[in-house]
Amino acid sequence: MNSRTRLRLRSLVAFLAVCAALLSRNAYAAESPTRLQGLAQKVTVYFDTYDIPHVYAESWVDAARAVGYLHASARLGQMDIFRRQASGRLAELMGAGALESDKLMRLLGVRRTCEAFWKSDAVPAEYRAEIEAYCAGVNQRIVELTPDKLPLTFQALGYRPTLWEPVDCLVMTKYMGWDQSGTEDDLWFGTMIEKLGADVCNELWPLDRPYELPIVSRQVERQRLPAPGTQAGVASGLPAGLAALYERTFARLAASRLHPRSDSFGSNNWAVAGSKTASGKPILASDPHLGFRLPSLWYAAHVSVRGKNVTGVMFPGNHTVVIGHTDHHAWGITNMQADAVDYYVETVKDDDARQYLHRGQWKTMDVVTEKIAVQGQGEVELQVESTVHGPVVSREGGRVVTLAWPGTQPTSDALAFWKGQRVETLEGFLDALDLIKVPNLNICYADVEGNIAIHPCGSLPVRLPGQGRVPMDGASGDYDWQGMIPSNRLPLSVNPPEGYVGSANGRPSPQGYPYYLGWMWDDSYRTRRMHDVLQTANKVTIADMQKLQYDTHDKCAERFLPVLLASLTGAEMTDPLAKAARAALADWDFVADPEAIAPAIWLRWFEEYRDGVWRDEWARRGIEQPGGSWGYSGNNRREPMLEVLEFLTLEQPNSPWFDVADTAAQETRDDVARAAFGRAVGKLKMQFGDDVNQWVWGKINILRIGSLTEQPELAREGGPVPGTAFTLNPGSNVGHVGGGASWRMLVDFSQPDASLGVYPGGQSEDPTSPHYDDLMPLWAAGKYVDMAAFRRTEQGRREAAERARTFVP
Repeated sequence: MNSRTRLRLRSLVAFLAVCAALLSRNAYAAESPTRLQGLAQKVTVYFDTYDIPHVYAESWVDAARAVGYLHASARLGQMDIFRRQASGRLAELMGAGALESDKLMRLLGVRRTCEAFWKSDAVPAEYRAEIEAYCAGVNQRIVELTPDKLPLTFQALGYRPTLWEPVDCLVMTKYMGWDQSGTEDDLWFGTMIEKLGADVCNELWPLDRPYELPIVSRQVERQRLPAPGTQAGVASGLPAGLAALYERTFARLAASRLHPRSDSFGSNNWAVAGSKTASGKPILASDPHLGFRLPSLWYAAHVSVRGKNVTGVMFPGNHTVVIGHTDHHAWGITNMQADAVDYYVETVKDDDARQYLHRGQWKTMDVVTEKIAVQGQGEVELQVESTVHGPVVSREGGRVVTLAWPGTQPTSDALAFWKGQRVETLEGFLDALDLIKVPNLNICYADVEGNIAIHPCGSLPVRLPGQGRVPMDGASGDYDWQGMIPSNRLPLSVNPPEGYVGSANGRPSPQGYPYYLGWMWDDSYRTRRMHDVLQTANKVTIADMQKLQYDTHDKCAERFLPVLLASLTGAEMTDPLAKAARAALADWDFVADPEAIAPAIWLRWFEEYRDGVWRDEWARRGIEQPGGSWGYSGNNRREPMLEVLEFLTLEQPNSPWFDVADTAAQETRDDVARAAFGRAVGKLKMQFGDDVNQWVWGKINILRIGSLTEQPELAREGGPVPGTAFTLNPGSNVGHVGGGASWRMLVDFSQPDASLGVYPGGQSEDPTSPHYDDLMPLWAAGKYVDMAAFRRTEQGRREAAERARTFVP
């Protein structure tokens, strides 16, 4: 935003703060009934202390209409930005800086495919009626808003929102499908293959990692699986010499991301069977990890229709609960992080760049013309060209690169969540999950009947052995997708003998599973810590699950640090600061509490150790690594898998990978570790001073959440957070905490009406509202809001409410 907009925004914030202070005494005064056009019967909404609504209606259509009004009242500015971002219309407001993002959304066809789905027969009449009612509720609120009552976003930018359309309800889910499955890493990995060779890449980034634990260890068959096939590491159908093309295409696509993924360190979910709980009923936990913004991605709500209930969190802009529970079952989500994207290098004619070769025939690309409005520049015309593989994302000379992703076709993802909260059997829930196409998700499940399950699901292609990790030749047709993996053959675990299921963005399937699913899983330290606790757990209570969601035992430190510390044994150490740092590490129990000194030392040392092992290898091969990380976690960086480094560190201390290329000596693991320790202490001294006692984790690992519009005036701090980048409750990698558990939820089926939840933010997007950030302190302290979804009758809910609102026809 320009300086004039920033100044206007500051003035508005100050003015609204004064107004809020003057009105605070009457903030919860009784409200007159609101006439909601199209409503069939009265809807009553009770708001709790944190402004979480409990909506009581006589029909789901009436409830959706009321929820639309509530969303527009609390989050209209965010809703408009979300639909613009997903539809490729941000540059219209934010100028050329958002143009590349808009172009990518148009290339992917996010809005076009949602429009096609909405017009199709695949939309059930009930769902269509609810979406239309939701839009009507949003639009009534939009029409009511006078210019001085518009949310801050519209006042600062000087425009009014257009009316809400049904497709607007679908695009955010589809956009999140790309955000959580789209990747440019095939292009990066293609460069690494060319510069390192396939054998080296298969050694450093193997499909089967050391020490990893799969999400599904025993496959439950909804249909008989075919015999296990062969999964070669890397195959290539292209000549050498394309690294420069890959690098430039990668850079362009990476630049289109408005928010990097590096703030997030994975997600967790698990369900514990009644055989391991104190009550004899299952307990489900879910905490999806994302980068944080204010307002939050989530809006919490409870809806009750004639005694049937659903509670959890929604995306503002759609009335469906994405993560939550009903009277019958609960579900939690982690990103499967499967490989859903391929890139193809197409052969085109010299004299007609839209003619491409495929299976021996010249074919003409499909072309769609998109016009993108850019603030201050008028319209930019974009020609979206597509082959049988997908849209063209790069043209350089005679080389054309296309992108294949299941989401370039109409998908039913939003419908899946709606259907999943209406069914009342495990079988029905699994049928609903078959509708999820993008992104690929690990859905954890528990129900009142005692079942637990976990199902990695979504749309993934059937590929040839070795295909999927690098760009492929598009002309021959030999590398085309061979259809999609049948949904009933995707990994599934139901009521396993271990008495629990869970995921932390790890490998979905057991070894021998016949289909290639990917390789970009997170490091397995959260997974291993989860298994450590749940394997031995007994008589589990919801309080135990609170502790596990907030667990700060660093499994990565537990594995590496004893070996690294041993490398310092006998080393001459004259620096008092280095001695103090070593002593702090030696006394540490691997728990990253705010009072601990060791976490910052450990993380800096580990960072320097990793660089010491790999940096010289890239330099001597002329590899200039891009920023960020491969996969979805900032832990991965542009380095080999951490489990590979763990294997080398623990079991091959004299590996040639530890030798430093530009020295005459033959270095070992211990040499690299000692040098890294010295560098780490030096950097910590420069950053935090020469007193180790001041390197307290709680002074470093501070929650700080920026605003959706990136205005510093709207950012908030929330105090110290425990944990590191490797713990179940993630902190930082030495710095502010800007991502992590975006929503923590716990459901105990011995008392499902007493579920717990919290997210870092607040229900309102208004920075002058007490509900802009009032959940942040709870979240940072590991506390929860009692969702109390069904415990009270409507009479009891009214007596407990902070305020109430009634909608009438």
